[in-house]
Amino acid sequence: MKIYKGIGSSEGVSIGKCYLLDRLKVSFQKRRIEPDEIGSECARIDAAVADATAYIEKVREMGRDTYSESHSMIFDVYLMLLRDEMLIGKSKELVRNSLVNAEQALHNTGRELSRVFQRADDEYLRERGNDVVHIVQKLLRFLTGEGYDILEQVEENSVVVSYDLSPSDTTHILKKKIKGFATDLGSKISHTSILARSLGLPAVVGLEDISKIAESGDTIILDGFEGVVIINPDAETLEKYATKERRYREYITALENLRDTEVRTADGVDVYLYSNVELNDEIHLSNLNNSSGVGLYRTEYIYLQHGDVSEEQQFQILKEAVELNSGKPTTIRTFDLGGEKLSEEMPHPKEQNPVMGLRAVRYSLRFREFFIRQLRAILRASVYGDIKIMFPMISGLHEYRKVREVYESAKKSLRAEGIPFADNIKLGIMVELPSIAIISGLIAREVDFMSVGTNDLIQYTLGIDRNNEYVAYLYRPAHPAILTLLNTIITAARKEGIDCSVCGEIAGEPRYIPILLGLGYRQLSMSPAHILRAKKLIKQLKVHDCEHLVADLMKCDTSVLAEEKVTAFLESQGEGIFFS
Repeated sequence: MKIYKGIGSSEGVSIGKCYLLDRLKVSFQKRRIEPDEIGSECARIDAAVADATAYIEKVREMGRDTYSESHSMIFDVYLMLLRDEMLIGKSKELVRNSLVNAEQALHNTGRELSRVFQRADDEYLRERGNDVVHIVQKLLRFLTGEGYDILEQVEENSVVVSYDLSPSDTTHILKKKIKGFATDLGSKISHTSILARSLGLPAVVGLEDISKIAESGDTIILDGFEGVVIINPDAETLEKYATKERRYREYITALENLRDTEVRTADGVDVYLYSNVELNDEIHLSNLNNSSGVGLYRTEYIYLQHGDVSEEQQFQILKEAVELNSGKPTTIRTFDLGGEKLSEEMPHPKEQNPVMGLRAVRYSLRFREFFIRQLRAILRASVYGDIKIMFPMISGLHEYRKVREVYESAKKSLRAEGIPFADNIKLGIMVELPSIAIISGLIAREVDFMSVGTNDLIQYTLGIDRNNEYVAYLYRPAHPAILTLLNTIITAARKEGIDCSVCGEIAGEPRYIPILLGLGYRQLSMSPAHILRAKKLIKQLKVHDCEHLVADLMKCDTSVLAEEKVTAFLESQGEGIFFS
């Protein structure tokens, strides 16, 4: 028996026979070419692009049958990479200028482009480098004549083990009803992990060398909760996990039975659960779990993938998102990145501290035409559904008023061109800076709604980076300062009669949902995968008890004591919430 620890990227437990999928890098010959071969080598690149495009189109069509229309977004990313001058154009340029063959040109260009992403501090950007690696591997397969098998040999009910899996690989193997997968590479935010979570498929990634150790036919245990893979377990371990697998199926079935039930506390108070999404494919799970709509649509994904995207491209993506949301409200947050976290194709200055610099709405206001283009795309999409617009990282009233001016300019330009849009769109802000939280009573008079971004609010208020292992222990949402700010915000919203939601991670975390309810929040936005669990907990809680909890927490002089009280409350009120 061998036990390996990786990253649990999709919850669940499964046991099956290993199918080792050999997807290691394609080997190819590097060679110098003569000047008269330049044309033929560039033509080979074009042919490989055409073959890869046809392949991905085919895979996307297969995906329409297996999932939903929304999953096509993932494959659209690949198709756009195949048209990307940064990859294809520069590869041909390398052929011409360095006299190398097509294989080497694509390999070298893809490697450099991938490194641009992988040098970023942001995990999401680093994962985008893997998209480049995947598409280059596909091109090399067609260039070298290996083609791309359609994975028909994968057996049903197997656990797939591989060096890495692209979304197209995943689409193929899921047609075989596999039980899960384990990979050497990957992260929680890779496309493949997102697909796995959307379908409730257990997955463990980032195992480093599992594909070199496991063999086809081995018995594999996947524990997506702990991020553990066990190869050829002994009888005692196998029996233990077989019981855990059965209990997990029962747990999921119980949650799924809640899909069509109301979200109401035990004492009759209605609560509305929304979804945070960044990919259109996630809206499928949001609808499946009967959310109240999309409470946070992150537009950064569009820019990180494609650079300074045209208005028409943005419009098409957002139109699809709104239509997929089936008439429910879609709250679109404008661009929320900056500094070193921008695409190389977008202008940004060098900054010593980009996180505190020209980012989010500050960047949008600095590059006004860029901002207007995004707002026009959002406005155009509003014809197809119920859209709200939310502005991130607002620090004060003057900044919000400047944003409104640009918004009105975007509307004016559309009217002049006779382009239709909804004229009654609600405008709101993310409350994520202590400055705006403190004066929320002032800003609440001018906005239509507010949404608390607790991830940044907590970090900026406490002065810590929760991803920093040396100070992560200080990240405590029940800190007296955080509770005071959350109370200030919801009090201001109620006084002015506007909606106020929470869209930070604590909204979907069972430990903190009782606090939010006790403070008076009734709209929570979270990952679609967390909705059913949140619903189960809320149906067990009484607002009266949650209010008593908050009153008790407000008396605590340390966050440690407050967290202890939260834990005790959940143990007494949250029976069956967590799978264990």
